[in-house]
Amino acid sequence: MAIQEEAGTARPVRLITVQVSFPVSVKGPYRAQVPPQDTISSVRLAAMGHFEVSDGADYAYVLTHGGRDVPDAETVEQVAGEKDLVEFRLVKKVVQG
Repeated sequence: MAIQEEAGTARPVRLITVQVSFPVSVKGPYRAQVPPQDTISSVRLAAMGHFEVSDGADYAYVLTHGGRDVPDAETVEQVAGEKDLVEFRLVKKVVQG
């Protein structure tokens, strides 16, 4: 995939590989290549679809990276930095009412 610049030369589009594991699932990890500006929310929702889970009334799923919950509003690039691969874990959290 390439973006055409005004001069007519193509520059490669950077994609970041995301991998999401969900330890309680028998399915293998969710993997995708996404643009750096994609939000964590879009990755989380795609991974939830892959693992066939959804948020409930008293629990929600979050992505974690490096031991911390990653806010949905962050971008993949904010988490990955200069790396071309970023790994997440999908974690079910109880929602306090």
